[in-house]
Amino acid sequence: MKKEFLLSIMVLFGFAGFGQNATKNDPPTDQVPKIEIPVGFSFVNVHPSLAPITSFNVFGGGGQFDVNFGNYFGVKADFMGYTQGTGLRNQLRDKLGYTGSAGGNVFLYTFGPQIKRHTGKVQPFGEVLVGAYHTNAYATIVNAETGGTATGSGNNNGFAMNAGGGIDFKLTQHFSVRPVEVDYLLTHFNANHVSGYSSNQNNFRYFAGIDLTFGGAPPIPPTANCSVSPTEIMAGDPVTATIATQNFNPKHTITYAWTSTGGTVSGTTESAQVKTDGLAPGSYSVTGVATDSKEKKNNTASCNASFTVKQPRPPVASCSADPNTVQAGGSSTITVTASSPDGRPLTYAYSASAGSVTGTGATASLSTAGAAAGGAITVTANVSDDRSLTTSCTAAVNVQAPQTATVVEQQEIGSCNFSDPRRTARVDNFCKATLDEVALRLQREPNGRVVVVGYAEEDESVKVSDIDGQRSENIKYYLTSGESQAQIDPTRIEARKGQHGSRSATMYFVPEGASFTVQGTETVDESQVKGQSRSAPAAKRAKKAVAQPPTQ
Repeated sequence: MKKEFLLSIMVLFGFAGFGQNATKNDPPTDQVPKIEIPVGFSFVNVHPSLAPITSFNVFGGGGQFDVNFGNYFGVKADFMGYTQGTGLRNQLRDKLGYTGSAGGNVFLYTFGPQIKRHTGKVQPFGEVLVGAYHTNAYATIVNAETGGTATGSGNNNGFAMNAGGGIDFKLTQHFSVRPVEVDYLLTHFNANHVSGYSSNQNNFRYFAGIDLTFGGAPPIPPTANCSVSPTEIMAGDPVTATIATQNFNPKHTITYAWTSTGGTVSGTTESAQVKTDGLAPGSYSVTGVATDSKEKKNNTASCNASFTVKQPRPPVASCSADPNTVQAGGSSTITVTASSPDGRPLTYAYSASAGSVTGTGATASLSTAGAAAGGAITVTANVSDDRSLTTSCTAAVNVQAPQTATVVEQQEIGSCNFSDPRRTARVDNFCKATLDEVALRLQREPNGRVVVVGYAEEDESVKVSDIDGQRSENIKYYLTSGESQAQIDPTRIEARKGQHGSRSATMYFVPEGASFTVQGTETVDESQVKGQSRSAPAAKRAKKAVAQPPTQ
């Protein structure tokens, strides 16, 4: 009996493995029928294991009741009833000479798990069921062997197990045909008429009929979604249409067809191309149809998507001139800021009311040579796209007559006072602020120069030699090498000293082309007087002349 039990376990796990391999094609759980009721005809080839009777057939039928849990697993109850034909009676007569009554009824009640695939038209299943087996065939056989002298119950009850499988052909959602279900049927009886008899019986069972199914949602019809890219175009631009399908049988080949309300569409796969040459502005629709030719119902799905052909728009442009005022004979740069709202390529052309203009791109150059002074020149830019849609813009350039150059003299730009009684030539903080402004002026006007004129009181010249020139040189040192860090070119600063005056220095800016014309000054001898930093020690005082004794 162990062998038969292991065989049944192998059958069940074999179908379980089949179910696991098919999970990628599982239907949704809510589409699997909740209840199945197969009914039909059945026969059993019985092997009673009581010599000399080898086997005989019993015929009958019955029904089953299946409750499904999930996509594959279910629990089945199997109820069958059989009665013997002429086979048992003929064997008893021919082999034992028995001519009495020969009854051979069989009843089978088994329960257990079923594994079934619920997809497709052909749905195989497997089962292992255990339960009870009731028959009076053993009483008939034993009575025949003992000449009708056996005593005891005429009926026998025993253990039963059937393992096997079959195939259902699904015709509708609630009706299937079961052409074949075959099982190995194991029974174990204790013959009541034979003391100590106990044996297994290896039998074969066949069943065929119909399968009624209940519950479960109807199959979901296939659907499709369409999209186009891009959704807005200009006439002549290509459009790509795409279809995505759901709920078709993944094992079947799907065919596709495309149509469009405008343009020419081509393609027989999930995507198609739409040519839009010559389409008028407006909205158009592309329709895709997916078909499963192997299915008879719910085998098509369609969808559509729209695209828009936009109205062509001309370019937009604006013009500017830099500079917008020039001297006669001068030039100006014309710049065009242009774009196409439809993203088309642009070309440029220029014309001018006077002078000459050259350029083919977004910039051009205007030459005013030969143009009359005192007026304005209008430059026109024409911008076109590749569809010959155009726009234009203008810029005005004023032409001035040449001006007579005027010579500018020096300009006083600041002064410093020297009030420190010890370091009488030191650049103090007030002077430092003034000199920083002078440095900025020189940086802004790189062609100009500065003249520094130092002054001293009359009695100072007696006490400290060249104090006025030292003050000019200290200012120059500060601008070129000192704390200002301006690093002004020394050749642009001239140190001079003036006649006696106050303890001060005055700075003059001399523009390019101008001359320094302040009277009463002279250049400082820089070989004798050197510039000093703000931290330099006080200058030595001049030695006083020794008084000579009066002449006797």
